[in-house]
Amino acid sequence: MKDVSRGGVDSAMVRQLNASRVLAALRAAPEKAWSSNDLVAETGMSRPTVLAAADHLVDLGWVTGSVSRAAAGRGRPSRAFAFRRDAGYVLGVDIGARTVRVAVADLTGHVVAEEAQAFHDPQMGAAERLAAVIATADGALEDSGIPRKSLLAVCAGSSGTVAADGTVRVRSGIPGFVGVNLPDALGSAFDCAVVAENDCNLAVIAERWRGVASGSENVVCMLAGERLGVGIVLHGGLVRGHQGGAGELGFLSLMGGSTASEGLASRARAEGRRLVDAVAARDAGAASHDSPGAVLHTLAHGDSARVDAPLVFEAMRRGDTAQPSLAEHILGPAARALATVSLLLDPELVVFGGAVADAGDVLLGPLQAMVGRLSKAPPRLEFSPLADRVVVLGAVRLALDTAQTRFQAPLAPAPGHTSGRPRVTAQEQ
Repeated sequence: MKDVSRGGVDSAMVRQLNASRVLAALRAAPEKAWSSNDLVAETGMSRPTVLAAADHLVDLGWVTGSVSRAAAGRGRPSRAFAFRRDAGYVLGVDIGARTVRVAVADLTGHVVAEEAQAFHDPQMGAAERLAAVIATADGALEDSGIPRKSLLAVCAGSSGTVAADGTVRVRSGIPGFVGVNLPDALGSAFDCAVVAENDCNLAVIAERWRGVASGSENVVCMLAGERLGVGIVLHGGLVRGHQGGAGELGFLSLMGGSTASEGLASRARAEGRRLVDAVAARDAGAASHDSPGAVLHTLAHGDSARVDAPLVFEAMRRGDTAQPSLAEHILGPAARALATVSLLLDPELVVFGGAVADAGDVLLGPLQAMVGRLSKAPPRLEFSPLADRVVVLGAVRLALDTAQTRFQAPLAPAPGHTSGRPRVTAQEQ
């Protein structure tokens, strides 16, 4: 591609366009030190144009420039440039009813600090919950040695319908969150761009970025822990709907009494506790190891209050004879939701994300069978390798996109960067 022509175009715009092309090349391979010849070959621009654009990026603080000491004094010195992954940072936040997870990442998306905390009271109000979120984020920033002023963008994920302005609408499953504008609530703590998005939408963004859906243009990602919801990408674009509620599964209430509040984890926990109590009522001491629920009863030491979803899945792995009925009970609403969504949208891939993804080894086979009975052309089903990090990683990706739009697309100076070009350093060879 030839240099951008100055004919009829403001010279400042020309410089920005050329610098943007160089920045895109450097950002695509941040681990590489690019020589001016490399950049000429990659961009198709002339050497003087490349050097002017690269020097402009150095001035703005997005790029480092160096000269080879070995080449000094022998004609034209060799120049090298590299993308500054530490020119700024982003923060991803996954706010749930029971836990908050935050991740701090550099401008390549590399997570430099991550922290998760359980809320001491899942029923706490919105103000107390948000204070705990901010404290958790501050802890991650402190661990990584990154000051708040280095943040370019924050993205917060929440369950429920999230409007375009970041307000949680309709239902969320988080006490007191309906009506909360997350960018406003968090913006007082973080002096940078703050955006918010539905957790299922963030999950499908993460799957296409770093999960099993990286090559898929038509994909659905289901979060199925405490509640059921989906993020949808069709023809490569995120589907949010008119009010941001495209992934809500309210139609389940019309299908045999199931509701979207019945996630895999919540159903596994409830049914597991019922089984343990049933074994105890039959006299656990005389119960056969082959009786339904006996393995789970042993793992829970006979106490149904100790039963959670991971324990139920472990009992299924260990051959509890209740496994077939457990799978049918746990997966029923999710299978009906997936079959319906698949009939409507015809995705090539459906991914199960969230903490329950760790149970894919015991749930995938039964889920495939159930969806296959409900749909004549079922999609490919996968359980996410990102597990309970899927939402926070999607938040990191959206925060990166926001930072690029706010800072790198218009080529504003990097935060904290002083005017004037940093001293060119010498590279040892």
